[in-house]
Amino acid sequence: MTPADVVALVNENGTLPCRTDGRAPTTASLTPLADELHPIFATIDPAARALQVTALLQLSGVRPELDATLTESWTVDDPTQASRAAAALALRHHLSAHPGRLGVCADDQCADVYVDASPAGKRRFCCLTCQNRARAAAFRRRHAG
Repeated sequence: MTPADVVALVNENGTLPCRTDGRAPTTASLTPLADELHPIFATIDPAARALQVTALLQLSGVRPELDATLTESWTVDDPTQASRAAAALALRHHLSAHPGRLGVCADDQCADVYVDASPAGKRRFCCLTCQNRARAAAFRRRHAG
């Protein structure tokens, strides 16, 4: 699972993103996991984020492995924890290299999450649509008489 896969999981199945957009989760069985992951994106403090990811790793019971061909992998005793482990590992890997590059869309009408892959690291919106909507609303507020 990549960080982009985690974003898709949260945005397509999370209670808050779906409720804000007025849509049903894509896969209802993933809603509890998506709801566990959303606060990691919403947290601004890197230390708190690290604690949240560590708690997910511990809860999933994930264990790293190295096979005879020196290929890295991981395993969990409980197969129902595989999605949680994959998401937690993807976030751990991403946050170790880019600690401040996760977030929740800054548009008031959206609760989707994003991974900031921009060169400047200044992303605030989940997509161009939300950015344009927020800019248009700001323009209307400035020009309201």
